[in-house]
Amino acid sequence: MKLGCRRLRFMVLITCFCCFLSPVVLFAKMPEGFKDIKLGMKRSHIVETLSKSPGHYSFEELGDEIAEVIRGDNLFRFAIYRFNAEDELMEIDLQMREILGRDRVLEIYNTEHGLSLSPNKVSVEANKIIEVKDNRLILKMAYDRDKRSAKGTK
Repeated sequence: MKLGCRRLRFMVLITCFCCFLSPVVLFAKMPEGFKDIKLGMKRSHIVETLSKSPGHYSFEELGDEIAEVIRGDNLFRFAIYRFNAEDELMEIDLQMREILGRDRVLEIYNTEHGLSLSPNKVSVEANKIIEVKDNRLILKMAYDRDKRSAKGTK
């Protein structure tokens, strides 16, 4: 009899845990950027943020890109910010720390953001894409597609 009560309590506990956890997983939102740098920001604003924030160690402007050495982050060591012709941030290329390894970095990143990224899977949400290439995690804006309506004009 005691064994049946324990099983019942365990099943109720698991059911409650699943009920509370599933909304969090279902409504997980993809990150919009890295730290305080967000996709879609203007280049001038990013340069200002990088130069004023103590959390950003060292950066250099390289034509259409800005490269940053990341300090104080356990998952990534370098970031490359790429811009479009209008100087809007379109891509953030994060190089993972080799000491942890790609699988461990992805496991931690997925846990922090409620995602399920893997080297073989790309996550897409509205206008954002996250993909894994080698030991890099790439966040990018989806390029503007044709915004015309499928309906004909009247």
